[in-house]
Amino acid sequence: GQPGDTGYLERGDGSRIAIAATITGETKDEIIHVPALEQAVPQLGDVVRLAIDWERRHLLMRMHAACHLLTVVCPFPITGAAVSEDDSRVDFDAPDAGFTKEDVTAGLMELVRADHPIFVRLISDGELAANPGLVRSKNVRPPVGTGKIRLVCIGDNASVDSQPCGGTHVKSTGEVGEIHIGKIEKKGRENRRFRIRFGAMPAS
Repeated sequence: GQPGDTGYLERGDGSRIAIAATITGETKDEIIHVPALEQAVPQLGDVVRLAIDWERRHLLMRMHAACHLLTVVCPFPITGAAVSEDDSRVDFDAPDAGFTKEDVTAGLMELVRADHPIFVRLISDGELAANPGLVRSKNVRPPVGTGKIRLVCIGDNASVDSQPCGGTHVKSTGEVGEIHIGKIEKKGRENRRFRIRFGAMPAS
């Protein structure tokens, strides 16, 4: 998954309370801002302004979109994923198909250079049920029951990819920037872990 935002709360006098994490409460509509250690907690009735760490958020948006691109290059069931600012991973239920870091990186960068649009659209629970191939995760199903499923789509008319996702993403594949596969790890008989990193692939 994608980590919550960090940032700060600013009081009327200009003093700031650093926020170390943002988590959901008992429901997705309840947002809890967790102050950093030794930070004063605002008092009931205080008026504050909330600001996110945009640089960190944008890195997460780029990296999350990069993970989606990886699922296009490697179209196998997803068994796990974790997004972070500089090193993310996607695990696939995939045989040892002779992947190389170089080949997968080339596929990713082809999608980045194409600068495909990335956009969100909503479908109904029924539409998702009628199109089970939209769900790439092997073990986790998107939440249903609200009547609306959020799809993150890539390409004109979702021609490149479309899958349920609640995370944040950039507006186009070009905004992801240069990325490479840092490592491909074998995690079991058929589980493969791909690590994505920013920047050009280091010379071997």
